Amino acid sequence: MPAAPKPNDHRPRVAAERRERMRSRLIESAMVVFADKGVGASVIPEVKAEAGVSQGSFYNYFRTNEDLLAAVGDELSGEMVQLIESVVGDISDPALRVATGMRCYLHLARSHRLLARFLAGAGLRLLAQQNAAFRYLPADLEEGQKRGDFADVPLNIVLDMIAGAGLVAIDHMARGRTPKDYPDKIVAAILRSLGVTVDDATRLTGVPLPRLSPASDSLLARAQARAAAQAPTDA
Repeated sequence: MPAAPKPNDHRPRVAAERRERMRSRLIESAMVVFADKGVGASVIPEVKAEAGVSQGSFYNYFRTNEDLLAAVGDELSGEMVQLIESVVGDISDPALRVATGMRCYLHLARSHRLLARFLAGAGLRLLAQQNAAFRYLPADLEEGQKRGDFADVPLNIVLDMIAGAGLVAIDHMARGRTPKDYPDKIVAAILRSLGVTVDDATRLTGVPLPRLSPASDSLLARAQARAAAQAPTDA
């Protein structure tokens, strides 16, 4: 029978912290590889090489591509929700909440090319996994419909339309440069398709947004820094 840990034995805590660091490194590496290779590729060999771990160590944490994708998606969407909620949390007008939330989401993708590339490839799969970034949208849309801000269209149709337009916009931003106001124009067009007038769509998308800066220890910031460090430099 193994001896019980001594009261001052820090080894279990140190081991747990080491495991968590390794898992975080694998998720960070997976985001970089998925953004580069796409989510349909078999990325496990590249992720192991990127993270600098052995095959045995890798399989202590993840078994499949889908496991990796789900882990990256969960952590990223949680971070994005936290950033977006810091902006929209105190907004009482549902139409303004919807517009501001969508603008924040797209501006994050535009300002973080790695995020845009990852979402462009993984978007539909992440949506199928109940992406946390869309968690609050149905309630806000329903409240806006009750107030007469939006047309009375079935919510599942509205959500599909928003997701489709958003993913096409993200793919566009992942592939090349776009004007600074591109996310705002996309959201204004989406609002118009929801029955919002031109004047109201312009007003709702003209509200200044704060700069959305992920924390330095966030997955998004870590993966972006790793990708930047690997990018070729001009001679």
